[in-house]
Amino acid sequence: MHNLNVKLLLHLAALALVLGACGTPAAPPTAAPPATTAATEAAPTAGAAATDPPTPLSATGTAPPPAATTAPALTSTPEPQAVNPLTGLPVAEPAVLDRRPIAIKVAHFPRSVRSFQVGLSQADNVWEHYAEGGTIRFTAVFLSQTPERVGNVRSARLIDAYLGQAYQAMLVASGSSSGTMQRLRETDFYERVIAEYTGYGGCPLLCREESATVTSNKLFTSPPAVWDLADSLGLGGAQDLGGFEFDQAPPPGGEPATTIHIDWLRNFTITEWRYDAAANTYGRWIDTDATSASAGPNLAPHVDTANGQALTASDVVALVVPHTASNIHEEEGGKVYYSYDIPLHGSGQAWLFRDGFRYEVTWRRDEAQGGLPRLVDASGSVIAYRPGVIWFDVLSDRSEITFVDGVFTAWVRVPNPGPAPTATP
Repeated sequence: MHNLNVKLLLHLAALALVLGACGTPAAPPTAAPPATTAATEAAPTAGAAATDPPTPLSATGTAPPPAATTAPALTSTPEPQAVNPLTGLPVAEPAVLDRRPIAIKVAHFPRSVRSFQVGLSQADNVWEHYAEGGTIRFTAVFLSQTPERVGNVRSARLIDAYLGQAYQAMLVASGSSSGTMQRLRETDFYERVIAEYTGYGGCPLLCREESATVTSNKLFTSPPAVWDLADSLGLGGAQDLGGFEFDQAPPPGGEPATTIHIDWLRNFTITEWRYDAAANTYGRWIDTDATSASAGPNLAPHVDTANGQALTASDVVALVVPHTASNIHEEEGGKVYYSYDIPLHGSGQAWLFRDGFRYEVTWRRDEAQGGLPRLVDASGSVIAYRPGVIWFDVLSDRSEITFVDGVFTAWVRVPNPGPAPTATP
């Protein structure tokens, strides 16, 4: 009995201790201090309303981290692209514009010479003009591209006295008649005339791949060599070639035109441009054989034999310039003809063909100021070219011109006091 009472008393004492512990509430845990505000977070606005809600706490009792702030992307102004002033096209190497243009005289007669025409597909501008005896010749202008070889190089004509000044170019020719060379000597760029007559010759500057006593069709030049020569003579460097304006969008007011047909001598020497709507360019076609009755000679694409590339242009300009027979004699095929002066200054009628449209315009070039000819509309505003290669076809003021159903036709007629036209090429 005594032992039972002792156990009971011990049990009651333990129970009292447990009840005493349960009756005193435990102190709440100390909350962690709020997280330090990030440096990118905005400071509280002074004078904020007392009713602004407090920052909500997360489930852990701490303020959520501020939303990530994305720094604005750094934008840089792109470098302006270097643009060729003769084509309106950007160039991959701006350094090519830091040199003087080269104007190279290229033959187109007789037909056999066309198999030696190289480098024309890389010209920026080409001027096609009447020479004599129903034949034509080119002045091809190079600036942005650097073909290793261009030809067949032939003699200069009087028009080159104007083109050499307009482009401030190095003029490369095989030579010229004494009268034409005298005209060039009177210009301010005679020191830039590179010809056998002016003391230049030998490869790579002027390479005769066959003696001139055998053929005149195998003289070629190297534009890189000409540019090196210009630098060595202190004649290199960029030139002021302002005058042409360019715009991808065609100007308003054009008439649809699909074909430009130029007959330099009736049914004899033909130039034809055919518009390719898919490429938005004009393909060049030329005569390939003798006259076929009233239909004229057959035509085929004109090809650069250096690379097999057909010649095309983004713009074709037909411009009327007076042709005056001079007293300067030119020899072609063993016959003597009078040279024609084609003064490329003043103003005259012209047509611009671009984007499949024909635009009636006026060409202007101030003789005193020089520079490149401009095309303007009736209000005097400059008309823009489509960026790309430009071919200029110089028509005489006696040319017969028609425009019917989208076909522009010009029959070029010039004073001809000399002998009869040359034989079929």
